[in-house]
Amino acid sequence: MASYGAMLRRSGLARATEAVAERAHATRKAISRFARPRAFACPSDAEAAAVRAVRNVAYFRLHYALVLWVILLGTLAPSRRASMLFLMATSKVALFYGGLLRAFPNSTLLRRILDRRLVLALFLSVIVVELALSDAIKHLLLALAIGAPLVLLHAVFRVRDDLVAGEEASSSSEAAPLSEKKEKEEADLESGSK
Repeated sequence: MASYGAMLRRSGLARATEAVAERAHATRKAISRFARPRAFACPSDAEAAAVRAVRNVAYFRLHYALVLWVILLGTLAPSRRASMLFLMATSKVALFYGGLLRAFPNSTLLRRILDRRLVLALFLSVIVVELALSDAIKHLLLALAIGAPLVLLHAVFRVRDDLVAGEEASSSSEAAPLSEKKEKEEADLESGSK
């Protein structure tokens, strides 16, 4: 019986290890999707740039928020440690809310009453009020002045993943000449008829 319990613990540990490895792989994949060098191209016109920007801001909103958060922490680090610690604490509360949303996806309380937009507005207002009270608004403005152009540039020049994948597939299909494809199909048909 003792070995049976130990086996259960090991399998539970193995599942937990696999889950952590899977999350790490998903994180690496998300970061590489965000910053893949071949996924950037100039838009054809201003309308295409606007469409790309809106789509990418909606798709990469968490990445963009993280970039702005890191820049704000970087500007607060040397001189405003209390503000930095308060920002980190409020971020932990926001992450806890996100964890609750993942843990209870069908919760009426979390989805309808405590809507994500309401929590985001409350989170941002608490941060701005705290920065204003500690005379650190200039750090917020500096972080926005640095981060907003970076986010906008990424949003405008980032091409959709399905377009990049489509280009790769079309370039690989162009490598094989059409005559070779026809010959292969004819050979398959002949072998099937015999």
